[in-house]
Amino acid sequence: MRVEIGPVSRASASAWLDYGTDVIATLRGATDSAIPAPAIETFTELIDGWRIAADTAARADGPFQWSGEQSAERVEFLMKALYETGLVVESEHETGGLPLRPPEADEFHFVLIDQVLLALAQESRSHAEFVAALRNVWRAARPK
Repeated sequence: MRVEIGPVSRASASAWLDYGTDVIATLRGATDSAIPAPAIETFTELIDGWRIAADTAARADGPFQWSGEQSAERVEFLMKALYETGLVVESEHETGGLPLRPPEADEFHFVLIDQVLLALAQESRSHAEFVAALRNVWRAARPK
């Protein structure tokens, strides 16, 4: 399936990418991470690719935009892992372990989630059901 993110401000994308890099480094260093190692590795690869898109946007003085091809099953797995990562961050934040996402990263975060879930929901009935269930439990995934 085709996954597209953007247009979204470069500043928000950069803030989210910096924050995501820090979270991934913390999760990678944890011995008991609730996030599967394949998800952490894929998040790292995506962030690296998104940094290239952000650099390209900066050179063109335009907004961040990215598109790529992924299987619907992989997108579903990664969106579930992103949701679970948010739960881990919230839990760790309560104990002083991780900071919450900075407000300047919110635009990118919400565009990412919304656009990816919209595309996933169009893939099949089972993916649409997954998206609906995720939107019910994940406040950030609810349409604005």
